[in-house]
Amino acid sequence: MAKILATLVCLGFSLISCTDLRAAAARPKVVIAHAAMNFRVTPLWVAQDQGFFAKYGIDSEVIYMRGGPTLLSGMLSGDIQIGWTASGIIAPIAEGADLVIVAGFNNRVTDDLIVRPGIKRPEDLRGKRFGVQSIGGGGWMGVMLGLESLGLEPRRDDIRILVIGDSTVRGQALEGGSIDATSLDGAFSRKAKAKGFVTLADFSQANIPIMNHLMAVKKSYLQRQPEIVENVLRALIEGLAFTWSPKSKSAVLKSVMRRLRITEMGLAEEGYQELLTRGGLEKKPYPSLEGMRNVQRLMQSSTPRIGEIKLEEIIDRSIMRKLDDSGFIDRMYSIYPAK
Repeated sequence: MAKILATLVCLGFSLISCTDLRAAAARPKVVIAHAAMNFRVTPLWVAQDQGFFAKYGIDSEVIYMRGGPTLLSGMLSGDIQIGWTASGIIAPIAEGADLVIVAGFNNRVTDDLIVRPGIKRPEDLRGKRFGVQSIGGGGWMGVMLGLESLGLEPRRDDIRILVIGDSTVRGQALEGGSIDATSLDGAFSRKAKAKGFVTLADFSQANIPIMNHLMAVKKSYLQRQPEIVENVLRALIEGLAFTWSPKSKSAVLKSVMRRLRITEMGLAEEGYQELLTRGGLEKKPYPSLEGMRNVQRLMQSSTPRIGEIKLEEIIDRSIMRKLDDSGFIDRMYSIYPAK
């Protein structure tokens, strides 16, 4: 009898293992890439760390790519299925790239314009060196629109735009004297100010429409796999609601500090609070047509084809609308209350 029971127990464990293996095999593998490295990527990191992708049946791999152009190349090749990227994707779309925007997690410029001491007014930036992560990326877009709001134009005013790297590298470049100005957000901005650098402008107060930290996919992938795209967006929205909830603060900070390599809890908390108070994230991440119009206007002077794009054809709000109309988004905020 003991041998029979042991056999049945082993068989039971074997069946459970087989079931688990079949379930894992049934989950589609989805590579999700991001090129930004700042607090506004938090919902993506949270969704991965809290198991929300797995919850909605997605076997996810979240990877960091150094620069938007590299990320877009991976999307076009099919190696990356989901891009957490920026409005610069309008350029490859103008060249015929098969891409569509399905969500927008940040629809305003929110960075601080940080400068070295001695730069007192916007016009003092003339002839200076301005560090960005990449040309054509979301950070670059924000800088161009931010400078425009200050009455500046880099070519006319001899502001030299230099490709330096992500927020950490740009902060180091500012401290080392190889650049005179850059745009930083959250913890990076506060860290620079603590070292004596100056906030020349707070772009979050200017209400400049843009669309950064957006979710994009290939149109062909969306047509073939609409359920997968919807479930990825479900996970990201739950990650967004989780991020907004004060009860989740410790878990959110853990995810952010590990990704951004922040060791000072106070610095991380300040960045987290700024994320929630300065409009860094949309509670309902609909793609912003107004933000894309701003980008189109900015970019068409250098790439005329961009002016020919019908923006309504590259923005697909259908999944967001479905999740909103079904009550899914409101339900997430009731599970993770913001207050």
